[in-house]
Amino acid sequence: MIGKEFIGRESESVVLKIRFEEVRRFAEAIGIPFEGEVPTTYVGTLLKANIPGFELTTPGMIHGEQKITYHRPLAVGDSITYKRRIQDVYERTSKLGKIIFVVLETSGYDLTGELVFSSSSTIITPAKGDDNEERV
Repeated sequence: MIGKEFIGRESESVVLKIRFEEVRRFAEAIGIPFEGEVPTTYVGTLLKANIPGFELTTPGMIHGEQKITYHRPLAVGDSITYKRRIQDVYERTSKLGKIIFVVLETSGYDLTGELVFSSSSTIITPAKGDDNEERV
């Protein structure tokens, strides 16, 4: 089970070049016309930055919220470095038992070190153990 001890853990940096074909396919998948610009939600696909000891493949997991702040637009051809960090972990009780909220922060920088974007996403997952497993 993930707990508060995970707060502050972060991934290694990942270097990524924003490629035309990947952006085009992403735009097509979300149903918007592709006119050569990177859609604002594209950074939500940046999942290669794995945090050691933390895995997001729990059955019953849902995506709760996402906030993205751009400091400048991303463009096809840009190279960025990004990393993910566990910003917060907290627990609540629902009708189905205990649930855990994990807040992940992703920060992306251009190759000069300037911040391009930051995002925060909340993942909600049933707590392991107790009697939750029977209900999920």
